[in-house]
Amino acid sequence: MHRIRNITTENKSITWALAGRSPQKLAALKLKLSKKLQDSSMADTIDTIIVDTSIPSTIHNLVNDARVVISTAGPFSKYGSSVVEFCARYGTSYVDTTGEPNWSKEMTMKWDNIAQKSGAKIVSFCGLDSIPTNLIVHKLSEMLKKECNDDLVHVKCYNDMNAGISGGTVDTALSFAKGETKNNRYGFDPFLRKADGVKSSNKTINRSIASIRNYDKKGQWIAPWFMSSVNFELVKRTHAMKEDRGTNLIYEESVVHNNFKDAFVNWFGFIFVVTSILNPITRIPMEKILPKPGEGPTPKQLEHGYLLLTAEGEGANGNKAENALYIPGDPGYKETARMVAESGLCLALNAIDLPVKGGGFFSPAVAMGDVLLERLCKSGWKYASRILVKDGIVQSKL
Repeated sequence: MHRIRNITTENKSITWALAGRSPQKLAALKLKLSKKLQDSSMADTIDTIIVDTSIPSTIHNLVNDARVVISTAGPFSKYGSSVVEFCARYGTSYVDTTGEPNWSKEMTMKWDNIAQKSGAKIVSFCGLDSIPTNLIVHKLSEMLKKECNDDLVHVKCYNDMNAGISGGTVDTALSFAKGETKNNRYGFDPFLRKADGVKSSNKTINRSIASIRNYDKKGQWIAPWFMSSVNFELVKRTHAMKEDRGTNLIYEESVVHNNFKDAFVNWFGFIFVVTSILNPITRIPMEKILPKPGEGPTPKQLEHGYLLLTAEGEGANGNKAENALYIPGDPGYKETARMVAESGLCLALNAIDLPVKGGGFFSPAVAMGDVLLERLCKSGWKYASRILVKDGIVQSKL
């Protein structure tokens, strides 16, 4: 049994440990944490678990004593598969920060049945990809159903943000460019798979914009959001796991800029970087410039980043709903750490309140829903919503 540091949160006691393959780096991290939290005992009392995910035999020590494993070591197609397997087999719940749908689909097909039997809740995409959009669209759907008995059929999401990029994200993109990720063929899309293994008849259609467009009379413009394809996958997954009614949901997502110039520069700058990564000739110099795994935004960027995500939803009967989510701090790095940590704590501490009780593979919204949103709002997020009907506003909530 490992000696794991005990802490108390929300009047509940939990134990936690740090895990990684480098004893030196773990020791340095413990020292850094003890200085930041002004607790000199942390360096001596936090347990460390040495695990190399490329050596499956070492993963036993990671999952054997744990209720929940939080994984941030990507690309997950390289380093994460064995961790998911062990968690599914041992009945240990799991969250991660992946943005790799193909890998997640492969894991779902391999281990969903095992996780259902063991009771492990496997919840990927617990960072900027894709908790904000997953939760906000889920809330729109719930609001329309509860207040208007209406089904959400069309949603538009708008990202107004200031965010840096992490080396792990770049490494994942490079893996795609180099053809290191697999795109397996299945009888049907695994993200349409219900708990009983049958294909859901609920369909989601991605109609996110592919060009720069004028947004409003204030002079703002919207541009394609390169992560919309990943966020769409989680919206699709959540919609498929709801009551099977054969409903279609149209999904749109974009990023908001203050003017046409900003929209143009950012979008075509992104196209230039992607093109350079895909070209074997220009990829090598780009790899030298872009952040490496473990690198990310500066401390100043972490503090001054933000995400204001707004969503507009329309029901089949014409009712409409709007909601907004404000996230202070860099969403792709600092707040992603908060999201995955709160997701892990949610599974560990709030099991009795979760919308699903058994094991299996879930989207964040299906597995944790309002319980996770409440945790995130208590730790700094802001959420507001309102329902619109033909006769006016019937409900407004903060």
